[in-house]
Amino acid sequence: MKLVSTTSLHYFAEVARTGSIRAASESLYVAASAISRQVAMLEDSLGAPLLERRQGRGKVKLTAAGELLMRYYKNIGNESRRMHAELEALQGLKRGHVKFGMPESLTRDLMPGFFSRFSKDYPGISFSVHVAGSPRLTELLLEDEIDACFTFGDVPQQDLTIVHSRLLPLFVLVPKGHPLEGRKSLRLSDCAEYGLSLLDSTLWAKRQFDEMLSKAKIRPRVALETNSYELMRNVAAEGMCLTFTTTPLEDPKAKPRAGSYVPLKDPRARPQRFALSVHRGRNLPLPVETFLAELLLVLEDAEARAQAAQGGR
Repeated sequence: MKLVSTTSLHYFAEVARTGSIRAASESLYVAASAISRQVAMLEDSLGAPLLERRQGRGKVKLTAAGELLMRYYKNIGNESRRMHAELEALQGLKRGHVKFGMPESLTRDLMPGFFSRFSKDYPGISFSVHVAGSPRLTELLLEDEIDACFTFGDVPQQDLTIVHSRLLPLFVLVPKGHPLEGRKSLRLSDCAEYGLSLLDSTLWAKRQFDEMLSKAKIRPRVALETNSYELMRNVAAEGMCLTFTTTPLEDPKAKPRAGSYVPLKDPRARPQRFALSVHRGRNLPLPVETFLAELLLVLEDAEARAQAAQGGR
């Protein structure tokens, strides 16, 4: 077997990432014919087809050999990053990069302040932050496109290591002037006759909410359905409807910009799982390990404050 060309390997990985030779060509600014030639050379070197060529414009599919080579390529990248990080650690952790993923709701809560404080302590560490729903974040984590991520909902635990997890009690965000304003707690039946903003099927929490309403034999009056936690909360705060939500992680006693959080005290209302996860078995670079260690301290402090706030209610 001939040696594998790093150029061929890079072109192949980009075809796999983008889904086609044409898309890889546009991404790399390299002629499609040159990419096709390099992939063919790679297949010849390895003695096995790497891509299933399909008619039309559908995405290419990796063969078993292609999947194996893609894992090899990712391992090379991960180990290269780890080596650079450890070399930098010898110089006092002066440089590094962290690729992190989180749901939209945390772009306002907890993380902006944490990123700012961490950057002051480690000014040489930079970040790539991917904001998406929990299912997509888990996919990116397992593909090693990000180093760690937050998720809401029941995360499939295969190939994941959950670094931190806690259950967040559900509340109803009640707009100012709403008939339910001022209540100390609410049951699902109290909300049945009012409009609700709910999550759509792209987010794991929708299944939880659907099961909760089904068990209560409630057919919700859906005023708005969305994949955005922020929009769901904001339309409720503006008075359009009610919504089920959790209180901010950073300040569990905080009030919404309008309206109020009322505890949902109902036996069918399960708390929502919040988790910080990494890809099981992956060796993380030192800057990522440092980032996670600092983040864990913040999460543990936030959990202790939430417990104290709950005890005071």
